[in-house]
Amino acid sequence: MLSELQKKKLTYYFHVFDADKNGVLEKSDFDKIVNEYAESYNIAKDSEIYQYISSTYGKRWEGLAKEADTNADNKVSLDEWLSYQDKLVNDPKSDFLWLKIASMFHDIQDINKDGSINLEEYQVLYKIHGIGNASLAAEIFYKLDFDGDGKIMKNDHLNLVADFYLSDNPQAPGNLFFGYYE
Repeated sequence: MLSELQKKKLTYYFHVFDADKNGVLEKSDFDKIVNEYAESYNIAKDSEIYQYISSTYGKRWEGLAKEADTNADNKVSLDEWLSYQDKLVNDPKSDFLWLKIASMFHDIQDINKDGSINLEEYQVLYKIHGIGNASLAAEIFYKLDFDGDGKIMKNDHLNLVADFYLSDNPQAPGNLFFGYYE
């Protein structure tokens, strides 16, 4: 069962993906996020990178719809989302799935393909998802850039996401990855 802290974080995260802010997740939310990536990075819709981003978000929506949309209305409510996340977090067999998802999202965010997320890429993540402004992104980025090299490496990213999903410690650094959840 999800702890109260996990519920807070995952409820917040639900709203990060609710791009049109209508209270449910739908394919159109994921399409909007893809279009925001294209616009933010000036990516042509016929390019390989656009196809990768679109395919990744499309597969994420399909998986979410298949596993979380229990009433088959092509929408995922907050209750359905939390129930799905509870299964993911508490089923040891699902570790691979959410790490795979986090890895795919890292690869999308790493637009310059150097194996890390820099401040600019992190700020664009915040812009695309409506998390906050560039100043907030910078404030949190520097808290997550543990060695101060201006990069969040993929392994660090995966550990931060693991903190976000699994940690019941309110001080865990990964709790901040997607912004302040309270």
